[in-house]
Amino acid sequence: MQALLAKTGNMFCSRLHLVVASELMDLVNSTALAPFGKRWKSHQKFIHVTFSLSSIRKYDRVLEDVAFQFNEALSRTSEDFVNHSQLTVGHIIMNTTYGISVDSPNDQYIFKAKEAMTMVSCATVLGAFLVDLVPSFKYLPTWTPFTSFHHIGHHGRSLVAKLVETLFQYVKCEIAQNVFEHNVKWVCASMYAAGQEVISSSILNMIMAMAKYSEKMKIAQAELDEVLSTDCHPTIADRKNLLYVHAIIKETLCWHPPLPMDIAQCSLEDMQYNKYFISKGTIVIPNIWNIAHQADEVFPPDMFASEQFLQPNPTQDPSEYCFGFRCRVCPGKYLAENSVFLITALVLSAFDISPAVAPDGTKIPISVQYSSGLVR
Repeated sequence: MQALLAKTGNMFCSRLHLVVASELMDLVNSTALAPFGKRWKSHQKFIHVTFSLSSIRKYDRVLEDVAFQFNEALSRTSEDFVNHSQLTVGHIIMNTTYGISVDSPNDQYIFKAKEAMTMVSCATVLGAFLVDLVPSFKYLPTWTPFTSFHHIGHHGRSLVAKLVETLFQYVKCEIAQNVFEHNVKWVCASMYAAGQEVISSSILNMIMAMAKYSEKMKIAQAELDEVLSTDCHPTIADRKNLLYVHAIIKETLCWHPPLPMDIAQCSLEDMQYNKYFISKGTIVIPNIWNIAHQADEVFPPDMFASEQFLQPNPTQDPSEYCFGFRCRVCPGKYLAENSVFLITALVLSAFDISPAVAPDGTKIPISVQYSSGLVR
């Protein structure tokens, strides 16, 4: 799968047209679901200028400030870590993309974004709606059976449109010259969509992992104590020296990838791959979960083995496949990696993470239920 998607040029750069998500919700305009063509290329140019590896350095201070605020919030109400996590990620993306500061989970922008993204996450899973498999069903009247997708699609379209337009109007006066408003509006909204769910999921999975595997947390904390000066908080500049912390982040991505199944892609033309003939329009769905859980005698996939990334011949870096492939790599990949690193390092430098404790003093087993949407 990786060889097919990563080494065949732009052969799989297009997206499958999903009736509910692409058409009814109008997400064909988003960077993630835009088909290969002029609009998608325009999005890529804008993203490269704003969120390339070299460009995001200007956001280092913003990330550090927001991550520190996350730690302060945890110190006050640690039991509310899910909301704190979502607010922190929302703050990072709103600030870097729109220049908007948010300070409450009930902020209108955060609320609208969360509401819209819940719908989008469900609609982008192939097979969630029968009409995505049999597109002609979209012509059925709304009063016939199995056509609830009409209501869901139009409701989702309304939520997405309000989010995209509200955010865009806020910063319209600051738009770069010679860039089409329509493309800028959707690129910015796509950045929020791409980042909010993935970064939040990565952070919450890290917290769960540290609660389950305290011995890994202790090793990371020892490394932080060794690298950082007294009363000094980790920064982006410390990333190269915090190898074990970075290994924990990689293992968390392997352990529970934020996107177990990537968004469906389509081949642009006929091609021959080894002994297989792949016709134009073939649907390809990258199974990221399977890639991350390959059988290994030394480091079994069900084992939280952060050490595997510190070996002389380390396991493949999960960031090479968890954020998509080649031309369809997540546009906010570098911002996401820096955000997750900072928050992980700050949390581990300040807190011990453990399961909840029952009244009798015993630890309550960790039980986690994941959503059925695209992002877990």
